[in-house]
Amino acid sequence: MANLSRARHRSEPVGAAASEVGMLHSLRAYPAFRLLLLGTLATNSAFWMYQVSAGWLALQLTDSPLFVGLTGFAGGIPLLVVSLPAGVVIDRFDRRKVLRAAQCGVMVVAGLFAILVGTGAIEPWSILVLASAYGTVMSFIFPTRTTIVPSLVQRVDLANAVALNAAGQNATRVVGPSLAGILIAAIGVSGTFAVAAAMQILALYSTSRLPATASEETARRGIGGTSLTVGLRIVAKDSFLVALILMALATNVLVMPYINLMPVFARDELGVGSSGLGMLLASTGLGTVAGALSVARSRRLTTWAPAQVVTAAGFALLVLVFAITPIVPVAALLLFAAGWMSASFLAINQTALQLKVADEVRGRVLSIYLLTWGMLPIGQLTVGALANQFGAPVAMAVACSVALAFIGVIGRRYPSLRG
Repeated sequence: MANLSRARHRSEPVGAAASEVGMLHSLRAYPAFRLLLLGTLATNSAFWMYQVSAGWLALQLTDSPLFVGLTGFAGGIPLLVVSLPAGVVIDRFDRRKVLRAAQCGVMVVAGLFAILVGTGAIEPWSILVLASAYGTVMSFIFPTRTTIVPSLVQRVDLANAVALNAAGQNATRVVGPSLAGILIAAIGVSGTFAVAAAMQILALYSTSRLPATASEETARRGIGGTSLTVGLRIVAKDSFLVALILMALATNVLVMPYINLMPVFARDELGVGSSGLGMLLASTGLGTVAGALSVARSRRLTTWAPAQVVTAAGFALLVLVFAITPIVPVAALLLFAAGWMSASFLAINQTALQLKVADEVRGRVLSIYLLTWGMLPIGQLTVGALANQFGAPVAMAVACSVALAFIGVIGRRYPSLRG
């Protein structure tokens, strides 16, 4: 019955045989998947817009790279605390209802942020409080949107749909900040927060039109301590899942803080201000979109075993070189290449994880994957402290060097990443 129920929620594919599937096949074939991806693009872009806007606002109010890192820490630490309970909720209830409730919550927090900034009532402490609330709600949104994908497409198209969904998610990690940089220069921080809040309304609308996704069997199960640890036990017993999560952890904690420090690079190192911040982040955004779509188009990338090690190492190396580059055009080119590598790695990593996991535990396993993003604030705070003491270039160069070392160790320790 559960399978029949899920089948009713999927649109029938309109055409191509598996051998003829193109890069955007799942978008063309499944209307519900299009709605999901539209909402994902809107809510995730708004989230990353908020991240950059909050960082720029924190820098303006305190003139402290350390407080910029602390702001990132406050916004990301809920991912670490809430992820495992969120995974249980996602596996137990109608995922559309969970997502709709979370979208309402994040819309309220985003609107409050915009009002406080617009009226000049925002204070450093309130940035930290709102950032924490925002991150808590997003702890439900991120994994729920990912776990819904298999219920909206047929198995033969799952790899393409997962890659496209990952592409959309990962593209917003830099497209959102790129848009924020442009908007901050054009309409100010308060206007940028208002646009981000409006995008959450769009996400809520698309979410409300999704079909229900929980099976009767799933909905009847209780929420207990055993359920909370199921995902941990599944991952611990599978070396390939461990390798995937460790590789994501290395890049997220050690390399991704460069996005959080981009206002510092734009203002203090490259001297280009808020308009230049938009240009730099747009360069990364374009690279991210190109890299994500290249994974959705190429099945070889998702099946070539060394792809994760190569793309992760390439990402870390490119950010390292960017960090010590004083020439703006060269920095922009390096950011484009770094965006390409980061999106390729994240899409490949997430696709492999999705294809490995059974649907009944998908939320809990993906919530463990989300813990790698929950650890990002630790990296942001650490790198922010280093930047405060030694400067942003030194901080990122050290972090990327450590990341390269970890990636090498992980690649040697887990043969599944080498083929």
